[in-house]
Formats: sequence, C-alpha cells, structure tokens
Amino acid sequence: MKLNALPSALAQVSLLAAAVCFLAGAGATVLDVLLRAVWNESLPGVIEMTSLSIALGALLSIPVCYLRGTHVTARLLSETNPQLFQRPLSVLGSILSVVFAGVLAGMVTLNAFEKWGGPETTRDLQLPMSVLLAVTAFGFVVALLAAVANVAGELSRGRLND
Repeated sequence: MKLNALPSALAQVSLLAAAVCFLAGAGATVLDVLLRAVWNESLPGVIEMTSLSIALGALLSIPVCYLRGTHVTARLLSETNPQLFQRPLSVLGSILSVVFAGVLAGMVTLNAFEKWGGPETTRDLQLPMSVLLAVTAFGFVVALLAAVANVAGELSRGRLND
C-alpha cells in the first residue's frame, strides 16, 4: 500500500462531501429566496444552515489542497529563479502545512473533548456544538494526514537542490 493511498482516498471522499456541502448551502439559499418570493415566508435557520454548510465545505476541501501541493508559496521568488527557489519553497510550504494542520487539529480536537456532551447548541438549528466540533476535528485530522502524505511525496522526489 502506498504511503499516501489512505490520505488520498480520504481526500477524495472529503472533496465529494465538500461538494455536497456547497450544493446544500446554495440549495438552502435558493429555496429560501423562492419561499420569500412566492409565500413571503423564510426558511427557519437558513442563514446558520448556509454558513455551516459552506464552512464545512471549505474545511473538507483542505486535504485535497494539501495532497495536490496547492498551498501558497512565494511566487515572486519561485518565478524569479525557479531552479534555485521552487523546490526548497515547495518543501518548506509542505512542512509548514503539516505544522499548521497539526496545530489546528490539536486545538479543535482538545476543544471537542472538553465540550463533548455539553449543553451548548447552535442558536437557530439547535445542533449540538460538541458534534460540530467533533466533525471539524475529524476534518482537520484528515487534512493533517494529507499534509504529511504531501511532505513524504515532496521528500521522496529527491534532494532539495535537484
């Protein structure tokens, strides 16, 4: 089994789930607009539902970005002298992605454990915050796995000065 096979499979499932989230957010907005136009009624909790679905879609897109190495790098340096800067910046960006994803995964996971089973809910939809935090933590753990797989791929491509 390849080193990045599991993160890659999780990233693809994550990307599909992200697309569903974006479509759900857009669908809720369209439905709300139709309800307002036809019956002068709004969809209860639509703003919260749209915000949560778009945020979850963005979160679920992170692993794919890490696996494809689409993190932000200093383009000015890599375009000025690609032979000198492109590879080191790519490796550095990949390593920083692991650090960033690890910090976020750790913080959200600890927060999810602290709030697990607590009474906090979202304002409109009354969704349990502990469950939302657990889903967010899982998303960041998948992103961390993808970032680690990306670093492994970068390092296996050869030395920094190739």
